[in-house]
Amino acid sequence: MTLGLRRLLPADLRGQVAGILFLGLALSQLMAALLYVVLLPGWQAELRPDVAATRIRMVVRLLEAVEPARRPELAQLCSDEGFRLRYEFADPRPAADRATAPRYVALRDQIAAQLSRASAQIQVRAGAAARTADSVAVAVALRGGGILEVATAIGLEHRLGLVAQVGLGAFLVFATVGLWIWLTLMVNVPLTRVAQAAERVGVDINAPPLAEQGPAQLQRVIRAFNDMQLRLRRFLTDRTLMLGAISHDLRTPLTRLRLRVETDRAGTEKHKMLGDIESMENMLTSTILFIRGVDDAEAHDAVDLASLLQTACDAVSDLGGSVEYVGAVRSRYHCKPQALLRAFTNVIMNAAKYGQCARVTLARAAGSGFVVDVADEGPGISNAEKCRVFEPFYRTDSARDVDSQGMGLGLSIARSIILGHGGTIDLLDGHPRGLLVRIVLPEAV
Repeated sequence: MTLGLRRLLPADLRGQVAGILFLGLALSQLMAALLYVVLLPGWQAELRPDVAATRIRMVVRLLEAVEPARRPELAQLCSDEGFRLRYEFADPRPAADRATAPRYVALRDQIAAQLSRASAQIQVRAGAAARTADSVAVAVALRGGGILEVATAIGLEHRLGLVAQVGLGAFLVFATVGLWIWLTLMVNVPLTRVAQAAERVGVDINAPPLAEQGPAQLQRVIRAFNDMQLRLRRFLTDRTLMLGAISHDLRTPLTRLRLRVETDRAGTEKHKMLGDIESMENMLTSTILFIRGVDDAEAHDAVDLASLLQTACDAVSDLGGSVEYVGAVRSRYHCKPQALLRAFTNVIMNAAKYGQCARVTLARAAGSGFVVDVADEGPGISNAEKCRVFEPFYRTDSARDVDSQGMGLGLSIARSIILGHGGTIDLLDGHPRGLLVRIVLPEAV
């Protein structure tokens, strides 16, 4: 039933709030109508004598306007199921009332006032063949002779007792309020879950992602929150891996330095010690560059993405790499220009260095945004290593053979920058050989 109500309500938050308000007003009106029709028969019973007196006055005036011989036929024509008429040629003075109920006396006086005649000429009593207790029989003496007998009702045919009235009223009230609260919770519960999840992230970054429920705007918030949590998890993982790699890689040169100092070989192997120190400096410098690539505080700006890619290709080409670029003439994009230029340069440099050449293409994405493909003609990367090459300081065997001085941070920095722009970077198999690096950048919000 909840799923059916969700389908009936609009998808966006504004439509759901408006729908809940509309349903609440509709239910309130329905309850008021039921209360008026079913739960207040006493008010209607007070109105029915007025209606009966008015109809009797109209019929009396009509019959008195025709000849007595035509009155029986006309009375028959004016009769219906709830208002039966019968005309008799009898004494025009009905018998005096004996022990008449107060309500009948009030009705008799009301009819007499409308007909402008004495109450003695009108008799009101309980109907002899009454279907309900509210049926009455009224006898009115007509001018010109004869008596008009009217059998009608002055109350409802079915009336609820006080206990039934209170019970039905309470049921309608609680049912309406309960349904209204339920519809409201359908919008509020997802909001509460988002708030609780935001509080939980500070304690447990590995908490499971939230289910995308609720209005369309709230689903976008939940999707963005899940993406944020995933990026934070990757951020902490990269930091942990980086610190672990630094501690591992620094241990080897530090051990060599200690051995040379302790064995009094510092003077004879000075150049080797300087080489170890230079290696540690390069490692620390690369680490600082990696941190800057993630924590860069550069402001966003609108740039031509094609020009940015062309600049990266020219930079790699100036260093001796073989680069070919094919892309759109103009492609305006809102980003951090220097950070994105660094990411493109790292990816293109890897393709040119380890894959013999780099072919760079730029195209529009299927929905919105842009797709950047960097293909090479190298040996490629096995499926087992495609995820690990993004880890800080990880290098494949083929990369170590080509360049022993690299630190294994190029793709890690590129991925951090691409993820910071809300994009994705994937490694695919090239055809017929090589590696294809696909970067998808969404349209800036």
